[in-house]
Amino acid sequence: SLARKRLAVDASIWLIQFIKAMRDVETGEMLHNAPQLGLFRRLCKLLFLHVRPLLVFDGGTPAIKKRTVARRREFRQRQESSLERTAKRLILNQMKGRHILHGVATA
Repeated sequence: SLARKRLAVDASIWLIQFIKAMRDVETGEMLHNAPQLGLFRRLCKLLFLHVRPLLVFDGGTPAIKKRTVARRREFRQRQESSLERTAKRLILNQMKGRHILHGVATA
C-alpha cells in the first residue's frame, strides 16, 4: 500500500497522457484545460488515498512538445506571410483605384 508514503510522478508524462486521452466525443478535439483537469483529478485521487504525490518536472523536452512547437511556429509564419501578401494587394488596389479615379476626374 502507498498510503502515507510519498510517490514521485513524472508530471510531463501525465500531462501528455491527458492531452492524448481527454478528447471531445464529437469533434475529437482536446478538451479545454484537459492537462490541468486531469492533473487535478489524479492529485485529488492520490490525496484521497493518503498518498503524498511529488511531481517531478525533469529531463528534456518530449518529442510531442517539440513537434507541437514546430507546428505552431510554421503556422504563425504562414499566417504572417499571408497577411503581408494581403496587405500588399490591398495597397496595390488602393493605388490603382486612386489612379483610375484621377484619370476619370481629369477627362
